[in-house]
Amino acid sequence: MSADAGILVPALLGPTGVGKTDFAVRLAAKHGFEIVSCDSRQVYRHMDIGTAKPTLEEQALARHWMINIIEPSQPYSAHQYAGQAREIIRKRNAEGISLLVCGGTGLYYKSLSEGLGLRVASNPHFRARLEKRAAHEGPDAVFEELRRVDPDSAERLHPHDLRRVIRALQVYHDTGIAMSKHLQHPDPPAGMTFVPLLLSLPRELLYARINRRVDAMMEKGLWEEFCVLRKRDLGPDAPGMQCVGYKELFDVADGKATIEQAAHLIKQHTRRFAKRQLTWFAHQTKGVAVDVSRGDALERMEAHIRKACGKQ
Repeated sequence: MSADAGILVPALLGPTGVGKTDFAVRLAAKHGFEIVSCDSRQVYRHMDIGTAKPTLEEQALARHWMINIIEPSQPYSAHQYAGQAREIIRKRNAEGISLLVCGGTGLYYKSLSEGLGLRVASNPHFRARLEKRAAHEGPDAVFEELRRVDPDSAERLHPHDLRRVIRALQVYHDTGIAMSKHLQHPDPPAGMTFVPLLLSLPRELLYARINRRVDAMMEKGLWEEFCVLRKRDLGPDAPGMQCVGYKELFDVADGKATIEQAAHLIKQHTRRFAKRQLTWFAHQTKGVAVDVSRGDALERMEAHIRKACGKQ
């Protein structure tokens, strides 16, 4: 899909549980798109149920990119995602294939579509020191330091997302400039224009769907999937295991909670996560809002995509 603006890439964005994958697959099957996932959890291999990864049937209907690309033990950044996703989009476009982005990780999408302007090398010694401090004083002590030096980054990060909290502190430590300031100087991809569609549902409907989806995950074997991951020596510090849907199960494994209590927490944490996603896209992404509770949602998406391509 090309136009005077270069490569045009529709993007279905929105909170977890809103139905992005279903709509993306339907659009892809009808119009010949391939799908680029924009999900920071679906990049991990062996984590299928808890990340709501596209099913094998859905993957058979449309080729999916940027899923199952790294091990849960490996860290992965928005910059890495943007570089790989852009390369795929350009390569497939040159081969005559149009791409559709689908996901809910706001920072990944921002990095892909706008660039983040952040090129600060990792600092293993600084990370080790902060991890040791978190182990002794608790992650909240480290988070409070971030809140002091970079309140904007602290606002968008969860206090217990230790990996990203330490990364933000490391950027400030090494450059003297807050990560949030670095992110204000983007590096957008040349010759590539994104067409964001912001999918939404009334809040009560979204939360009800999230609750039902967590129940379905448990029935499909989320606990069993977690146990297989644990047998791979993946502990709570592994990047993949810090995802909602997995981190809550460690207390079950340690005998500190029941599976029912963990499921309740997963629902609660997922609803909170969805709320943060809604806030992010409302403030960070200018796109066309599509209420998917309406019966004409798919047709409205198609109309906006045609309009972006200059086809009425």
